[in-house]
Amino acid sequence: MAQPASRVRVLTALMIAQVMAGLAHGVTFSMGALLSAEMAGPAWGGAASTVTTIGAGLWAIPLARIVQRRGRRASLSTGLALGSLGAASALVGAQTVIYPFVLLGFFLLGAAVAMNLQSRFAAADVADERHKGRDISLVVWATTVGAVLGPNLFGPTEALGQALGLASFTGAYLVCIVAQWIAILVLQVMLRPQPAPVAARSTDAPKVRLSDHPVVASAILTNAISHFAMIAIMSMTAVHMHGHGASMTLIGLTISFHVGGMYGLAPVFGFLADKIGSLQTMLLGMGMTLTAAGLLVPWSGNETVVVAALALLGLGWSATLVGSSAEVAAAAPPEHKAGLQGRSDLTMNLTGAAGGVVSGTVVSTFGMPVMATGVIVLVAVVLLGNAALRRRA
Repeated sequence: MAQPASRVRVLTALMIAQVMAGLAHGVTFSMGALLSAEMAGPAWGGAASTVTTIGAGLWAIPLARIVQRRGRRASLSTGLALGSLGAASALVGAQTVIYPFVLLGFFLLGAAVAMNLQSRFAAADVADERHKGRDISLVVWATTVGAVLGPNLFGPTEALGQALGLASFTGAYLVCIVAQWIAILVLQVMLRPQPAPVAARSTDAPKVRLSDHPVVASAILTNAISHFAMIAIMSMTAVHMHGHGASMTLIGLTISFHVGGMYGLAPVFGFLADKIGSLQTMLLGMGMTLTAAGLLVPWSGNETVVVAALALLGLGWSATLVGSSAEVAAAAPPEHKAGLQGRSDLTMNLTGAAGGVVSGTVVSTFGMPVMATGVIVLVAVVLLGNAALRRRA
């Protein structure tokens, strides 16, 4: 366990880096959907989130191995550097009208998302057992500033792109690159001493079997489905609203409320995870997700309801992420901690990618109410399966 001074320095570095990473992600996520839809058609609007979340899942494993060999600082910085290459690739693809370059960019941007997620476990590395939820939530919360500001830069980044003669929806990627390299600089300078690598190297630790850890498996499953629901609805919201004639300003405001819900109240959920338990916090989050999807079934064409539903969806995601992360950090045995953390992020992002794949086709063909109904059914089924896993613990 690091000394208190080291904990404060680590958390400060992580929080500053998360502000920059959140800005980079917030300014490009929905812009990626619009760029993809413009280049390849509306059905491809979900490709941005799909490919990015696949990338986040696949990058989680090599980044976890870097943690074991070189520590958190190298791992987090590598994720950000790969993300900046992704932003550059997406920009070049749009300029040259070569869509595979854009898809490659989305995949590399997934490494920055993996970095963003891994940061919460870096905070858990230096937290005491009583305050894991609090420290995890502080790092999650730090993303709020950049993530809420990012979507509100849609207009200015488009003006910047036009002034530089760039293709539509690409000015955001310049801002993304700058923000990511600021975050890298902060981590290199401030993350000293860094959280200690996991003691056992992957080649020495026993093979991780998720079936041997039902409590952790329950947390991973809950978080994964929450992420699926969030991506499935959120990734096509900009395209859905644009198709209903909403202005870019309103779209940006809606995404800001959603992202604010994802991160802004994270410390509240961290407090709840420490005080009433991570399981109760996860169930609260899933209840919010069900309510958000329920609002969209009859009223997806009402702009006010869409804004409220997206904010509630973000809150549900936040409660589930903080609660499940605290549970994984506390319940995973030390020799399996790195493997189970990596498994959590891999599962989370692959299910999120599935949400992106489904949402692009379902929303463009049948509409948002059908997608929201599917989310309700899936969450209900998973809650039943979650209860069965808990009974095995």
